[in-house]
Amino acid sequence: MSPKLSRIYLDHAATTELLPDVKVRMKEAMNQYGNPSSLHQDGRNAKHEIDWSREIVAEALGCMFAEVVFTGSGTEAANLAIIGTALANEDSKRNRILLSAIEHHCVLNTQFILGKLGYRVDLIPVDKESFVDLVKYSEILADDVLLVSMMSANNETGAIQPLKEAIRLAKRSKAIFHSDHVQGFLKSTPNPNLLGADLVSVAAHKVNGPKGVGALAVLNGTKIKPLLAGGEQEREMRGGTENVVGIAGFGEAILAHQAPKLRILRDKLLDSVFKIGGVPTVKDRTHTLDSHIHIRFPGIDAETLLIRLDRAGISASSGAACSSGSIEASHVMLACGYTEAEAKEGIRFSLGASNTAEEIDRASLAIKACVTEIRDRRQVQ
Repeated sequence: MSPKLSRIYLDHAATTELLPDVKVRMKEAMNQYGNPSSLHQDGRNAKHEIDWSREIVAEALGCMFAEVVFTGSGTEAANLAIIGTALANEDSKRNRILLSAIEHHCVLNTQFILGKLGYRVDLIPVDKESFVDLVKYSEILADDVLLVSMMSANNETGAIQPLKEAIRLAKRSKAIFHSDHVQGFLKSTPNPNLLGADLVSVAAHKVNGPKGVGALAVLNGTKIKPLLAGGEQEREMRGGTENVVGIAGFGEAILAHQAPKLRILRDKLLDSVFKIGGVPTVKDRTHTLDSHIHIRFPGIDAETLLIRLDRAGISASSGAACSSGSIEASHVMLACGYTEAEAKEGIRFSLGASNTAEEIDRASLAIKACVTEIRDRRQVQ
C-alpha cells in the first residue's frame, strides 16, 4: 500500500502556519504572567516582552519605537487608522475620505460608521487588472479630503499598488495616508512608511505569527482617537491589557522570517494552469506578489472547483467572502469590471515558505484533473 500523501496548503494569503521558533518563544512568554501595566517586577517582565517586540516591529515597518501601537488584529489596526483619524479631525472642511475600490472588507466596511460621523466616502476606481487608476484618483483628490486608504498589495490578485505616486498626490492635497500593509508586509512590496504613509497596518498571522495580534504604525504628529475606552495602554490609543504572548510571537515571527524564493514555484504553477486554459487576472506577473496566483477558468465556478480541490487534498481560496455556504462574487473583480458570473470564477493560489517543488508538481496535476473532470461532466450534460 502506498503511503497517504499529505495535504498541500496553497492558501497562505488567508493565514500562515506558526514557525517552530515562534511556538517556542510564545511558550517562554507564557511564564511572564504579570500585568504589563503593573509597577512591580512581574509587571516589568511582561512589559519587557512587549517592548522587545515593539522594537522589532518598528524596525520592520521602518518607523520609530514609540510609533507602534499593538492591536488585536489587522482589522482592528485598519479601523483604528481610519475611524480614529475621522474622530480626531477638527477641520470641518475636510469631510471626505477616499478608499480604493479593492480594499479588504475591514477598510470598505468602515463606510457606514464614517457616514454616521458625517463623512462622504468615495471609492477610487481600478483598472481591469486591479491596479488603482492614478488619473481618476488625482481627479477626485482635493483639499476637502481628510484621509486616503490604499493597500500596498491586493489580498486577492496580489497586484502591487502604485503607492509612491499615490502618497505623493495625497501629500500635495495635505491628506493623511493610510496603507493596509497586511498582505504586503515582509514581501516583495515597497515599505509604505518609507514612502511617506502616515498610518500603516499589519497583522502577525500573515507572516507565520499568531492570530489575534496586529499593529498600527502611527507617524509622529498624526492625530487619531482611540476606538476602545479603557486604560492608558499603547500610548493611550488602545485600552485593555495587551496580549503579551501573542505580541512576543509577532516579534519572533519577524526575526525568524526568511524571504522565501517563491517566484520560481509561483511561475511553475502559473505556467501549468495556463496550459489548461487558466486566465490570469494580472497579466504581468512581475507586478504581483511572488506568492500570489489569481486566475479564472472561464465557465467554471470557483466554488465547484474549490470543493473538488479540497477533496483532492489542495487548500486554495476564491479570495472572496463566504455567505450561507456559498461563495459570493468577488468585490475586487466586480470593481475591475468583470460580470458577476466572471467574478465568481476567480480562484487564488497563494504560496508560502513551507511549499516545495514536489508539492507544486502534485498540485498542478490535481488542478488539471479537477478542471478536466468538471469540463467533461458539463459536456456530458
